[in-house]
Amino acid sequence: QAPPKRARTGHPPLDLAHLLAHPIAALEMALLRRAVGLGVIGARLGARASSTAVVSSSAESMSQKAWRWLDITGFLTKWHSRRAWILDLDPPSRAASMMMTEYERRLLLWLTWMNFFFMPISLWYWYGQFTHLSAKPPIPLMPEYQYMNGRKRDFGFHGGRWSDCKECRWLEFECKKICFDRLREQGREIKGLRAPRSQTFGFH
Repeated sequence: QAPPKRARTGHPPLDLAHLLAHPIAALEMALLRRAVGLGVIGARLGARASSTAVVSSSAESMSQKAWRWLDITGFLTKWHSRRAWILDLDPPSRAASMMMTEYERRLLLWLTWMNFFFMPISLWYWYGQFTHLSAKPPIPLMPEYQYMNGRKRDFGFHGGRWSDCKECRWLEFECKKICFDRLREQGREIKGLRAPRSQTFGFH
């Protein structure tokens, strides 16, 4: 007896008795074959749909050249192609992208570019507000107390011997050194100005 002929799909024909005896197994087998067939067809169509042909720079039009340079960051490609956008993600984000709708995906891309757009504006506002620190705020005119308006009044309010160097501010040490030299030239003995630093105690 000759062996049964194979079908054009490459699979052996189904036995009618086997189908009647095991209907569930036969149904699973039919679904499996159907899925395999659709997978093969989809792979063929996908191979034809996703072409890798590249237009050379000498053959492209001005419109193609302009769009190619506008897409130098890949944003336009990722905007129109979900596949290109997914391939640009890290593996955990790729797995999570299946829960993201197309509207959410494009909204994320749009918000990213809006963030880049407003970043220099935000820095400009920050710098403008920060430079206000170098200006004095508008305040009422204070009375001419002895410790006010040091640019026109001396610094004699320190009291004591420091009034001899009233042209020097409190921590202007170089100014006070000149003042102390002038006091020594005048022959005025001031405690601490003639003793070595190793024999003194405190600030002089």
